This record gives sequence, C-alpha cells and structure tokens, in this order.
Amino acid sequence: MSGAAGGSPGGDGADRPPRRRSPLLARTPAVAVVSAALSAWLLWSLVPDVAYSLSTPIPIDLGGPAVFRLDRARLNRFVRIRGEFGDAVGVTVNRTGQPRTVGRVHGTNLLVDRPGRSGPPVYEGRLLPLADRTEYDPVVVALRARGAPIGEAWLVLRDGERPREHWLPLGGALLLLALLAINLRALLRALTA
Repeated sequence: MSGAAGGSPGGDGADRPPRRRSPLLARTPAVAVVSAALSAWLLWSLVPDVAYSLSTPIPIDLGGPAVFRLDRARLNRFVRIRGEFGDAVGVTVNRTGQPRTVGRVHGTNLLVDRPGRSGPPVYEGRLLPLADRTEYDPVVVALRARGAPIGEAWLVLRDGERPREHWLPLGGALLLLALLAINLRALLRALTA
C-alpha cells in the first residue's frame, strides 16, 4: 500500500516542521557583537605568547663579556647571553612564592629574570616584548637606587622560558578563534535574516 503524496518518509519534506535552531549557537546581535569583540580582544592579547610558542627553538646568540651583540636582539624571541650580574635583587613570585633573581648583565642594559638565587652566568630564554616589561618597573627602581647604571632602553630576558614547551597559549587562541567564528556567524545570520 502506498502512502499519500508528501506524507511518506521519502517525500520532499514540505510537510515537515521547520528545523529548530540550536540554542547553543543562537545569539542576539547585541550578545554576538559583545562576545565577538571580547574574543577578538583576548585573542589579540595572546598573539605575542602564541608567536613565541611557535618560534624557533634555536637561540639568537647575544655574545658575552668580550663582545656583546645586543644589536642582534629581537623582542619576543629565544636568545642566549653570557656574563656575570653587575647588580641583582632577589624577588619572589606572588602567586607561587618561587624565589627568583633579577640582575643586570654587567656592561649591558639587559635584565635577566632567572629562577632561584644562583647559577652559571649563561642565560637562555625569552626576550620579553616591551609591553611585558612593566612588571619589572619596581625592580629597575630598586636597582637604580643601588647605583645600577640602567638607561631607559632596558630589556628583560626571562631565563628558562623556551619556545615549544608551553602550548596553553596556542590552545587558548584556538578556542577564542572558534568563539569568534561562532559569534560572527550568529551576527551575520541575524543581519541577513
């Protein structure tokens, strides 16, 4: 026995109710704009960390006491430098209580933030972007109070921070990129509906 036209499971589906939109993907335009803007802002703030995570694991050699080659320094890159500290202060990380030493490599304007209180005078790590050095302002004030000749164009090397070791920024960036795409799609749907 044959079914009525349009009512059979193999029909054209004209009698079926419209498909419901997923509440997970449904957004009002205002929420989509705010969510997309927040996702884009957070994604932009992760760009330096993602760029460093994906950069080459071969350090740029900045030399040593005989010849410093600070002209080779590239912000947000993996670098190596050798030399004794001319001046140093002990600091403690607020969140973890981890002891660290921040010292100026003798004969340079380069500060090194290294774990612990001592170690060999060879430092390898991330040359921080200028925006990240503001957290070291109190250290620079303390070093200058002790007579350290630190000029205005000082840089910070975070010893031990190597590329391709921490993938959390990349994972966060991918998640934010997905949220941005979902909200842009919802906004486009709302505008074209």
